[in-house]
Amino acid sequence: MNKNRLRKHNIDIMFLMILFLIFTFSAVSVLLLAVNSYKAVVVSNEKNSNTRAATAYIREKVRQHDKMGSVEIADIDGIEAIRMYEGEDYYLYIYYMDGYLMELEAKEDAGVTADFGNQLIAINGLDFSWKNNQLIEVEVEETTGEKKVVDIGIKSIVNNIEETSETKEILEEEVANED
Repeated sequence: MNKNRLRKHNIDIMFLMILFLIFTFSAVSVLLLAVNSYKAVVVSNEKNSNTRAATAYIREKVRQHDKMGSVEIADIDGIEAIRMYEGEDYYLYIYYMDGYLMELEAKEDAGVTADFGNQLIAINGLDFSWKNNQLIEVEVEETTGEKKVVDIGIKSIVNNIEETSETKEILEEEVANED
């Protein structure tokens, strides 16, 4: 009788051990699936944030410098850049060089070259163009090859057009004709 109890006790322990191993295997499997899913989400968000960060940075800098005639597309060292007047003959250049969005603040005739700039964000390419006299079109190519195009409005040009004497005279004539 004692042997039967001992054998039954061993079977109970074996059953519990197998049940514990199945539970542990299931828990580890679910954990690994969650880790892979999280990793995919992080990679996707990182990819999107680089493009958004580059376009948001350029847009914000252009808006900060949005004064009449202070934003233009120019060259620095043969590289196309957005050039923004900062005051006292200092300019801020934003451009693409060697896989990075670059920024350089320099005096106009200081003799600096494009490689003096600060690397900001890793990207594959950057292109600027005037869409019309009020919009700069910025195309950023992400390191994955995805391209994002953003139009940045130059409000100082619109405000200046509204304030010119010609515009005021035309508006006064229109008001006079309505009466």
